[in-house]
Amino acid sequence: MAVAFVAPASPLRPAGATLGALSHREVQAPRRPHAELVTGAAAAGAVTALRAKARARTRRSRGEAKPRVVRRASKAVEELRRLVHLGGPSAEKALAVNLDNNFYGSFAEIGAGQEVSRTFLQAGAAAGTVARSISAYDMKMSDVNYGKAQRYVTRERLLQMLDTEYDIVEQNLRELKGPDARFFSFATTVAAKAYNSDRECEGWLGLTYQATPGAEKSTVVLHIRMSQPTAQLQGEAIGELGTNLIYLCWGLSDPYLITSYLLDGLPISDEPGGGGRIEVDYVDFKGPDFTNVDSRLLAFRLIQLRIANGVLMEADANGNYQMVVPNNSLYKRPVIVERSRFKPATFMHTEVLEAGAAKLASDAAEGKPPMKVMNLQIDDLTQPVSWQGTKERLDALKGIIAGDENSDGEISFSEFQAMAASELSEDETKRIFEELACGAKAVSVDALMNITNGEDSVLATDFLHRFEMLQVLKYPVLLSNIKRTHQLVRWISRYTNQQIIIAVGGGGFSLQRALFDPKSYTNQEGGMLRAFGNLFQSRNTRIFTYPSIDEEGNILPASLPEGNEQKLYEYLESVGSILPLGNAFASADARDPVKNQRFRYGSDEVMKLIENGSTDWEQYVPEGVVEICKSHKWFSRLQAGCQLSPKAYQFLNSLKAGIK
Repeated sequence: MAVAFVAPASPLRPAGATLGALSHREVQAPRRPHAELVTGAAAAGAVTALRAKARARTRRSRGEAKPRVVRRASKAVEELRRLVHLGGPSAEKALAVNLDNNFYGSFAEIGAGQEVSRTFLQAGAAAGTVARSISAYDMKMSDVNYGKAQRYVTRERLLQMLDTEYDIVEQNLRELKGPDARFFSFATTVAAKAYNSDRECEGWLGLTYQATPGAEKSTVVLHIRMSQPTAQLQGEAIGELGTNLIYLCWGLSDPYLITSYLLDGLPISDEPGGGGRIEVDYVDFKGPDFTNVDSRLLAFRLIQLRIANGVLMEADANGNYQMVVPNNSLYKRPVIVERSRFKPATFMHTEVLEAGAAKLASDAAEGKPPMKVMNLQIDDLTQPVSWQGTKERLDALKGIIAGDENSDGEISFSEFQAMAASELSEDETKRIFEELACGAKAVSVDALMNITNGEDSVLATDFLHRFEMLQVLKYPVLLSNIKRTHQLVRWISRYTNQQIIIAVGGGGFSLQRALFDPKSYTNQEGGMLRAFGNLFQSRNTRIFTYPSIDEEGNILPASLPEGNEQKLYEYLESVGSILPLGNAFASADARDPVKNQRFRYGSDEVMKLIENGSTDWEQYVPEGVVEICKSHKWFSRLQAGCQLSPKAYQFLNSLKAGIK
């Protein structure tokens, strides 16, 4: 029998809250100073400890080994359990923070009103949280407060605001508020919808705060893009997002969880143009409370949970990939993109991208050099829009925990059968369990839960392995859940007015399968013709096709579509929208039949070689990628027939296990 969590007695607890009784293992005292929560957690912890000792005595009497207890996910679950207002209105979250008299700070909002401070001021008990609220809307007045700036909607300006406001509050109120106080400053600088202007609606949000009393300050910075049609709607969305950020940082310590619930209560969309919502396409955690934070995993959360539809990442001076703001990196630059799931990355991927970039550079007499981007498609790792609500996600966690009937942190096949009974057929259940367990007798709870930091979660691990292959190649990486090529072009065109090139071809690439298959457009309004119309609505957009290299090393034109689709292809080629590259821009090694062996196979062919147990696959893959495949057991998992099927991805992304 599970030990129920004792939530704070509050009339504000939302009726739909789903955080109670998530787990009966490892109930810990809250990290944050919530006096009401300690009693419930401590009581549950005492009962849990007694039960654990009893189970241990039983195991010892039977000569059984101590079961492995997964710590990471259970800690995350306990943190989530304490935020009883997740899924509720912004006013309830604000009031919960206001009632903590030891969390105190300043609000400075420029460019879209003061929606966040208004939420806290109207929620009640604001004297417990709000030290002051300021809107230095005039640029000169802003300079008076925060120093001069060349541009006002920037990360640098945001940090000036956060640091200034934090120092003012702490220096003036530390002695008055005492040693238990945690100070914070919240700030925004945004360019919202303006009268008679069509400029990009974007901005910066941030929070500088003490995670615990007496700690050095930590900072969370977000870049946002707004696609709502009016400034009022954009302001309201900022009010909700800012309130979420403060509430989450007040109650959580895990940056991956904070990121995962930023859009709690806000619309989610898979429309690359924004779909009338707010997107967070950059997030950064700095300070003593956030050590060893993996920017790649934060970016993964943004895409997996549709907080953004695209996140751009580039290597820093140390070779570590960090999120960058598309507005800055892509601004007025020609862009050439290669799309793939990169399972695995091959020599052909780099050859196609470099050949296309060489052609694009030869066309440009002057201006910035083209930006070469690898688009890592992780739509298979992305949760469906219908499964993005806080209630649904928390219900899934409860279902997985409930499925672990003997509380050993492992899901056996019989437990998995019970969890999946309403979702999968008997054959599907057996096959997916075998894929997940890969020869073992059980699957860890963490592997299914999808809230860990990557070492256990199946989906996060899958993502990291793909990403690390691309790190070897050192190109900028665009993470996206964008399925259609014309949708990708629409996303990129928000940030540049220069040429956008999609590079395709090589290996076993098929234009028919990738772009000209009528079946893939069945559920799309307007079908294939409308999709191509959207793709090529700007003359700046083109597709470059790289030739194929046969088994003898001969360079052959890319295979053409058949039937009516061939006529459409011929028309698009005749007007210059599709351009075959031929031999002219292939590398010297690719043109040489003696040296071009490594360019003859793409990802699909390499995967088949690995599945068949052949070692020949290594010659088609860059050396660093080979090492990653082996060290991460990616290749041995594939050899063992444990590569996840589309049905397994679908099951993990919308897991409804055990929900009653």
